Amino acid sequence: MTFRRNDVHDAHRPPPIRHARRTRCPGRGDALRRFVIERPVWVTLPALVASGVLASVGTLFALTELMGMGYGPTFRRSITIATVAPILVTVPIGGFIIRLLREVDDARRQAQDMAWLDPLTGLMNRRRVTEIGAAEVDPSRRHGTDCAVALMDIDDFKRINDAFGHGAGDSVLQGVARTLCEASDGVDHVARWGGEEFVVVMPGASLEDALAQSERLRTAVEQLAIAAGRARPVRCTVSIGLATAGYLEGFEDLVNRADRAMYRAKAAGKNRVAVG
Repeated sequence: MTFRRNDVHDAHRPPPIRHARRTRCPGRGDALRRFVIERPVWVTLPALVASGVLASVGTLFALTELMGMGYGPTFRRSITIATVAPILVTVPIGGFIIRLLREVDDARRQAQDMAWLDPLTGLMNRRRVTEIGAAEVDPSRRHGTDCAVALMDIDDFKRINDAFGHGAGDSVLQGVARTLCEASDGVDHVARWGGEEFVVVMPGASLEDALAQSERLRTAVEQLAIAAGRARPVRCTVSIGLATAGYLEGFEDLVNRADRAMYRAKAAGKNRVAVG
């Protein structure tokens, strides 16, 4: 089983979001918008200027032919105007439009991040992973393919806050988030479920694969040492509940089974994986 990474670059910079798998055929408007937004200005602006000049000169030739005006001195002056005028108009207006489109796209991305990302860890939030989880589980329910969910809780997190302070608790949450992403190595959808709980959706994972991956995640967190100011490094563990999708279950049912398994893992001594 291979995994695609959902990276956390640092504690305050959100990772790229991998969207639920859906196919959408981009239209010409989408392609043009992406070209303007994603290409450097020195590429997009000359392209807009060239388009304006070609349209202007092409229109001049078409009108000349239709009206039978001929290609005398007047035409040569007209073609000069048809070439220069679009350049003078397109450069300032095109530059303004490019800047405006990019500002709008930045605002859209920021709004999307606020709606989809947990601000502390940079992971997907509960709302977003629920959408993605449903998109992953529904096909597995219909077609009998594999999908698993691991729900995990940081053991004795209140003790960490009490002993080291809430700032250290935040550092632990950020460190665990980063570790889960690195240990997942990419296919899994890693998210903060709430409080000190995290969820990992594993598309295509059989019970055997998901159990092995959950053990890797548990071990990676167990080995984590998080700096907490001048205090000694903070260590923590997680208890993990694991559930694989059934034919009649939705994503919420799967999470509920994983939640019950997680509490069994805690009751059995913590820092372990239990299967629901």
